[in-house]
Amino acid sequence: MSPDDGHSQAEVTSMRLWGVSMVRNEADVIEAFVRHNLGALDGLAIVDHGSFDGTAEILGELQGEGLSLRIVGDPEPAFLQSSRITDVARETLRDQGADFVFALDADEFLRVPSREHLERALLDVPPGMHAVAHWLTYVPDSFADGVPFGAGHLRRRLKVERRPPWAFYKAIAGRGLLERPDDRVTEGNHQVGSPNESVARPHARLRQEVAFIAHAPVRSRSQLESKVIIGCLAYLARQSGDEALGFHWRDLYEDLRAGGTLDHQRLLEIACNYGLARGEWRPASTIELTEDPVPFEHALRYRPPVALDTLRRLMRFAETLAVGGKTR
Repeated sequence: MSPDDGHSQAEVTSMRLWGVSMVRNEADVIEAFVRHNLGALDGLAIVDHGSFDGTAEILGELQGEGLSLRIVGDPEPAFLQSSRITDVARETLRDQGADFVFALDADEFLRVPSREHLERALLDVPPGMHAVAHWLTYVPDSFADGVPFGAGHLRRRLKVERRPPWAFYKAIAGRGLLERPDDRVTEGNHQVGSPNESVARPHARLRQEVAFIAHAPVRSRSQLESKVIIGCLAYLARQSGDEALGFHWRDLYEDLRAGGTLDHQRLLEIACNYGLARGEWRPASTIELTEDPVPFEHALRYRPPVALDTLRRLMRFAETLAVGGKTR
């Protein structure tokens, strides 16, 4: 179902639009994420999932500037994204009076050419229904370590997305989340629904020209190494037995454990096939990219206080597992 854009100027009212996110060790991108997305949203509620790479300090600096940020700490080593995002989305709808909450990861950037047109589209969402926005994968110009996040990370995207149908979109939770206690934002933030329902409830799809989410999952070797290793271990710490969770991280984790390396060509291949099962990968040379830049003109002010390589990040995470979530 797609909301239309048939409202007159007089019918458009001011809505409260917030984002919610769960982040861990995203110091290379967190400032860009906050500054960019607050250009389209009224506020961000961010769960800091035990970061130790400077993410928490950068968030503190941004909050100190007076930006509309709510920071929630979560020292639990296991990655419990669905429950944490759902809880914070409900709190945001209730306490901030939000009309809709965009569920975003730290590597996701809203492209909203017009806030007015976005509000018009959301006004067309039937009461009680949730919405979704298209989720498009971007491939950066460079994978070099230490390159500040910028326009080169959001210039080119895959011309054709090849993910499963449920993974083409990211969830935008409406106020129906307050009315139905069984509803939850699913793992990966792709939709909102109840685990007690065998068939997914329909969502209103925003047209791509109204809003979409630009995804920049692969930015450098050290960033991806740390994300894969710590992310996979955090999923294992859940002890859920669900092997489908984090499957794309697990495949890459096994590659690294077997001695694989991440050179430029390998990073390009991963970026072009991100989120797909290994059997569905194609050579990067056969995957077409298209120019579709997301405007990014923010001057970044904060750098991580200490640069941590993959080994040191892994050591810090192992310490949190060993002492039950407490960091040193």
